[in-house]
Amino acid sequence: MVLGILIGVMFSSNPLLGMGRSGNNFQSKIGEVVKLVEGNYVDNIDADSVSEHLVSVMLSELDPHSSYMTAEETARAEEMMRGNFEGIGIVIRAEGDTSYVGQVIAGGPSEGLDMLPGDMIATIDGDTVVGKGLTIDSLVMRLRGPRGTHVKVGLSRSGEFHKVDIRRGVVDRPSVSYSGMIDDTTGYIILSTFASTSHSEFRQALRKLKRQGMRRLVFDLRGNGGGSLASAVGIANELLPEGRLILYTQGAHQARNNVYARPGGIFTTGSVVVMVDEGSASASEIVAGALQDNDRALIVGRRTFGKGLVQNEFGLKDGSAVFLTTARYYTPSGRSIQRPYDNGTDEYYRDYIEQLVEESYSDNPVLHVTDSTPYYTVGKRVVYGGGGIFPDELIPYRKDESFVYYNRLMSNGLINKVAFGYVKKHAAEMLRKYRGAEDFEEHFRVDQAMITRLVAEGEKAGIPGNSKSLNAQRRLIETMLKANIGSCLYGDDTFYRLYMQEDDDLNHVKKMKW
Repeated sequence: MVLGILIGVMFSSNPLLGMGRSGNNFQSKIGEVVKLVEGNYVDNIDADSVSEHLVSVMLSELDPHSSYMTAEETARAEEMMRGNFEGIGIVIRAEGDTSYVGQVIAGGPSEGLDMLPGDMIATIDGDTVVGKGLTIDSLVMRLRGPRGTHVKVGLSRSGEFHKVDIRRGVVDRPSVSYSGMIDDTTGYIILSTFASTSHSEFRQALRKLKRQGMRRLVFDLRGNGGGSLASAVGIANELLPEGRLILYTQGAHQARNNVYARPGGIFTTGSVVVMVDEGSASASEIVAGALQDNDRALIVGRRTFGKGLVQNEFGLKDGSAVFLTTARYYTPSGRSIQRPYDNGTDEYYRDYIEQLVEESYSDNPVLHVTDSTPYYTVGKRVVYGGGGIFPDELIPYRKDESFVYYNRLMSNGLINKVAFGYVKKHAAEMLRKYRGAEDFEEHFRVDQAMITRLVAEGEKAGIPGNSKSLNAQRRLIETMLKANIGSCLYGDDTFYRLYMQEDDDLNHVKKMKW
């Protein structure tokens, strides 16, 4: 907790007990400059704002991942890590200065009430919220609150207004986005983040899939930016035999600490593929590196982000916090997978973008190895460090030029926009027509009118379509429109079941021999 004390008193004239000469000089110089500013600067200053900015700048000079969070930011981060929150249980979708119910979360306080996806949120406790220029955050804060309290939400549906009285409760925010069977023997788990509940969610998913006949597992960590180190260790423990090294951490003020797999892992013998990409970072890399170095899994996809620094949270008196890098973590073979940051944070992220662009279409899974030192897995395979986890099998981006049209529609949010426009008009009708998610998945069809509207929206956004591009990706476009509609009506499981059909990377894995 030393840094928490340091930041908390750095503007005080009192010396910090235990600091050496360099620490005293640092503290003295900072205090001297602050007094000069307070006593001589041309204008009055907001001391709180200046101190927060100063702390942020100081931490950013250390490394790209040490950071300062305000009390509000810290509270939101802690909520994300908890895996649940207290509120009414809906997903909000904003369009301009108007907000809508994007999804009613299954099992949440709003389920079973007269609230449908596509309903416009007109009032909250009698106050009009349409056309007021309110941010999503401010709207969310009005709707959230302690469990057991009530909020009255005014909704507009097809021009008719009605109110719903909702009793707030605890809403789960699962980090296992999807789990299910791909075929008779292959299970599939998508993990979106490493929250405090992720390990227990992962165990539950493994148990369910094993009951369904799983003998091999596809573990999808694409786009998972990390989170709790404890959850990463727990999840790796479920897949590794007892006694295997998961990782070790070490820093200037921390001796080496080895972390080994404990007994009782649920799935320690069946085949495993871990899917990763350039968005897989931190805790995702811990798991992927541990399984790769122990020859427990085949890593498939693209090179991961390369974040191998461990941050500890040090709370300050006002509820804000410093997240300070205290150690590096290393995979069992001894690899540090942290990308270099010697040239500063801006260059660190610029290098990442350049690397991403260059590697996007490469067929070389170890392009730009910055550390040519060979490291060895348990089975004596050579692996490399120096920035990210390199896949055992590379899946490059698609080179099909017609895919550019689809990507531009997606990146501009137009497929989601058109799908939600359909939900706003037809949600009640569809929920009456289809008996549930499976009935919807089997029988709903995207009509030509929706495709025509999508093409028109693309042209308005400067994305000209042509019949060749549209026809080449029509099946994928129709699937994604349907998946987004299904997500609003029936939840994320419906989205993933539909998307999986067109997921190129997953289809690549299905064809592999492993």
